[in-house]
Amino acid sequence: METINIHAMWTVKLNCTCPKCDEWVDLLDYADFWDQHYSHLKIAEEVKDLEVMCPECGHEFKVITSY
Repeated sequence: METINIHAMWTVKLNCTCPKCDEWVDLLDYADFWDQHYSHLKIAEEVKDLEVMCPECGHEFKVITSY
């Protein structure tokens, strides 16, 4: 019997509550997130003072990331 490989998909999110609009958001939904952070941020890296933008209201603020 032939073995069939099934696709498995990673799901990565960076969730927080926006301090301005109070919405629970995935910061990765902001279209330019990886354009701004690609050179210095790795997935699941813990970082202090990461500058982000709320994908709902556009508010800019800083977060501490944790995994």
